[in-house]
Amino acid sequence: MRQNRILLTGYKESNVGDISTSKEVLEKINGNFDKFLFSNDFNIINEEVKQLLEKKYDFIIMLGWKPLIKKVSVEIEAKYNDEIVYTNFSLEYILKRLKENNIDYTISENMGNSFCNYAYYNILKCIKMKKLVMQVIFIHIPHLNNFVQINQFVNMFNKLKIK
Repeated sequence: MRQNRILLTGYKESNVGDISTSKEVLEKINGNFDKFLFSNDFNIINEEVKQLLEKKYDFIIMLGWKPLIKKVSVEIEAKYNDEIVYTNFSLEYILKRLKENNIDYTISENMGNSFCNYAYYNILKCIKMKKLVMQVIFIHIPHLNNFVQINQFVNMFNKLKIK
């Protein structure tokens, strides 16, 4: 039986040298995952999305950070102009994993207007248009200084098995 192909994504540091919390978390996660860091450039993100979708992953879990949040935020939608696209990932599955690992979370319908929203929107839109069999979820995490549950979060991924 074939094992699911899972991709974890985050973001590179910005051009002004900000620490990328998602990159730091990805570096701590071990396991049978591919990992990818998005650029902080709207023009480049389009090409990166196209390249990632060609690899035909079964699941993509995207991580980004919001500086002011104190707990994990599971994003269920992305918006561009007036169009909204929704995650196709099993919320029940991801919320159960968060609860099992005692990770505080919220469910959000407000991605903001950042690179995170743009990449999430483009991936979900392309999956829908091309009728790809691939599930995607985006999880915002707190800045490293505020992420008190970082060890539980990393451990959750280290033992994650998506079926």
